[in-house]
Amino acid sequence: MTDTPQSWPALSYLETLRPGPDEAVELAVLAAYSADLASIGAALLALAGKDSDAGKGSATDFADAVERLRGKVRIVIQRGRLAKMRRTPRIAAVLDQFVREVDFDEATHSWHPKVALVRLRSDEGETRWRLWLGSRNLTECVNRDIGLLLVSGGQGARQVPGADALARSLADRAELKGARSASLASAIGKVEWRAPAGVTVEALRWSSGLVPMEIPTPPARTDEILVVSPFVDKAFLAAQMPPGKDKPSRTLLTTMREIDRVGPSLRTFDSLLALDGPDYPIADPEPADSAAALGEQDDAADEEQQIGRGLHAKLLFWRTGRSRTLWLGSANATRRAWSGRNAEATLELRITEGVEAGLKALVGAARCIPVPEREFEPDAVTLEEEALERARAQVAARWGATLAVEGEDLRIEQDPAQYPRGPHPDEAGAVLEIGALNGDLRVWPRAVTAISLGSVPPAERTEFVRLRVSLGEKGLSWLQRAPAAPPFGVERDRAAFVRLLGTRGFLLWLAGLLADDGREGEGDWTIEQVAERLGAGVDAPLSSALPTLEEMLAAWARDRTKFREIERRVSDYLPAVLEQARQEDPEAIAMLRRFEDLWGKIRSGLVGAGGGHRR
Repeated sequence: MTDTPQSWPALSYLETLRPGPDEAVELAVLAAYSADLASIGAALLALAGKDSDAGKGSATDFADAVERLRGKVRIVIQRGRLAKMRRTPRIAAVLDQFVREVDFDEATHSWHPKVALVRLRSDEGETRWRLWLGSRNLTECVNRDIGLLLVSGGQGARQVPGADALARSLADRAELKGARSASLASAIGKVEWRAPAGVTVEALRWSSGLVPMEIPTPPARTDEILVVSPFVDKAFLAAQMPPGKDKPSRTLLTTMREIDRVGPSLRTFDSLLALDGPDYPIADPEPADSAAALGEQDDAADEEQQIGRGLHAKLLFWRTGRSRTLWLGSANATRRAWSGRNAEATLELRITEGVEAGLKALVGAARCIPVPEREFEPDAVTLEEEALERARAQVAARWGATLAVEGEDLRIEQDPAQYPRGPHPDEAGAVLEIGALNGDLRVWPRAVTAISLGSVPPAERTEFVRLRVSLGEKGLSWLQRAPAAPPFGVERDRAAFVRLLGTRGFLLWLAGLLADDGREGEGDWTIEQVAERLGAGVDAPLSSALPTLEEMLAAWARDRTKFREIERRVSDYLPAVLEQARQEDPEAIAMLRRFEDLWGKIRSGLVGAGGGHRR
């Protein structure tokens, strides 16, 4: 071949979520095996159309996204697979309302789909749909992933068998009032989907993880078979041999760890290729005050080297004559993934020769590997890692805890009817620790079903709790959700936002909105102390941050629609600002009350003039 194959066109995951300039998200259900809070926040910013090109957004952008998407968005993941960040921003507490966990016991099956189903509404009232399926988890890790975006309507659009079953299961798991499973399945079953050029969708294979299924096998007279997966097993690979005497060309692209583990049986493949293993969230992040967490040992020159490009795509390709079949989605090349034990979403596609060239570009980036001469024997380090993973899975599977507020404290209580001895792992010597999202960890003794997490301010209360299992010096840390009764409401969200900005920061943000000078889009929601970056020094008098009468009137004259949006924010957040001022600077209360009175008079006057809007 004289020409180098061209890679497939790249479209970032966040781009698939971001609505167009004339659209707004009405409903979104995102499914993944694993996630982290930073990526969940980035997804919300994208769905609200508030993210930057780098997937970032300011604290005010983040607050807007939460307000717009509350009750409309769910992220559904495997319980036990919400990664702990090195530094968890306190505002991340509000993300608990968007997350639901599937309680599959990973000893037998996992919730493993990677899906985004989004319903959009245009300014003209038209309903539009997007459906993305692929291999990417909702984490910051950068790997070689693959996905396909389908959009509703347009030339060549057609219904996709199996899409309704996927929608039904997503709705069941999402627990959204606006997404009843029967209604969503019926709507999706009628949608006609448009695929990228050169791709025809034959079917969507959805496995709920509860019903047995058959591994797909290539038809007779298949000429070429290519398997791409970071995880493989002998049963699936053996099934990729068509009936008959004709033997196709067979290629396997996986990781060195899998090649070593599966061993000599791989000699049945004509080509054995490898790429680096995929990166995953850090298993046990260092404490937030460590040098690594603070970035003291990192510099810009090292950043590129830390970004992983490991193999995480899952593909199965058959070529039979001029017919080309490509399976693409979340399922690894294992019996567990394809036989119905896992919840998986995979597309069966017919592709053209031009699309096949992109697949060959991926293969061309790999290195040839000789077949191992002996079976892999795990070493002590591998056995320790496997023991910790079993312990994590057992805690997640046995989790039946709820959260309650007792005075200033949060208290976790495990349902004794489910697991009377608590959610502790079986592993001898394993220690289970628990803590509030930004609190200290404390040992959870065995046979104890309730434990206090200590005092947590109202603005930082969340259904997320930190968990850690350890064996000796090694451990695994992650986050898990413990539903609160009653749930933390919008008052918690707004108190958290105001706490992050502070009284001065909120007023500076409001002044920026009125002046329309772009200040609301500055900063990064994951970094605390945003108020110091909004313009005025912390030593300046608070009166210098108060919006003036002239700024209010100018904003109304310039854009009455935007003024109504500013008015809504003031009405929603001013009670929380006043409460924050009582804690920060009681002397500011009188000034804020005067501002509240002036704002009310201006709003009433503008309503009378036809330009305002009372809530």
